[in-house]
Amino acid sequence: MEFRDLKYFQKLVETKNYNRTAEFFGVTQPAISSMVKRLEKEIGTQLIFQAHNHKRMTISPAGLVVYRNAKGLIQKERSIILEAKRANENSFRLGYSELAGKEWLASVETHEENSHYLEQHLREGRYDAIVFSRLDNEKLPGIKLTTLETFQYNLVVPSNNPLAKQKEIDLFQIADIPLIMRHKRFLSRTALEQIFTNTNFKPKKKLVVDSIDATLQLVKQNMGVGFLMDIAAKNYPGVKSIPLIPSQQIYCYSTLGIREDFMPNKIQAKCLSILKGF
Repeated sequence: MEFRDLKYFQKLVETKNYNRTAEFFGVTQPAISSMVKRLEKEIGTQLIFQAHNHKRMTISPAGLVVYRNAKGLIQKERSIILEAKRANENSFRLGYSELAGKEWLASVETHEENSHYLEQHLREGRYDAIVFSRLDNEKLPGIKLTTLETFQYNLVVPSNNPLAKQKEIDLFQIADIPLIMRHKRFLSRTALEQIFTNTNFKPKKKLVVDSIDATLQLVKQNMGVGFLMDIAAKNYPGVKSIPLIPSQQIYCYSTLGIREDFMPNKIQAKCLSILKGF
């Protein structure tokens, strides 16, 4: 039984018209007639009764069983395709109704800022909570921290570079290669400076950029090697993310931060509960 035949059959039952079904799929009317004959032969019973004048079509009980199951399989196929595509996307889509969702979401505001500014503004009371990145040795007095996810800082190299074939890289292997890094206000730069201090490594050439995308573009063009979180280069064409050797590895933590003296109201407590559950 071919999946294509089930799609044809579902449409035929819904239109009760061979010509319209054929037009919908861009095939000939005999192709639809052949589909019905194939299914009836495979199943061993008649699925459709057609009057001699071809103006009246009746679906047999067996045909209705095939239709209902075909419809479910086709819907499942669409679901599989959508879910598979979504599995590779780093995002969350939320649907909500006009009343049930809008009333609750109307109480939620989001703002994007650099991690260090988020900490400052949380302390100032501008935010009820923040989701930000931090290094494992950072201490934030007065802020309750809940780790949401752990990431590793890796070197990002061009896919066609011999380094891309290695399982891990020693920083001293790239001493003569330009190291593309973020400005000092970014956490990746702080992490990199810590590694420099711990290893006494000093790159001979440096390129300082403002954005992750600029880093990835320069790496892709063989302008140097980048230093980013492992997820930053995920699925990005032309580059590959490679871990540093264990003694040089450093981790970053996606963290929920709340002031220790914060007293949430009912809505705020609900939002925090959802974030912590995430």
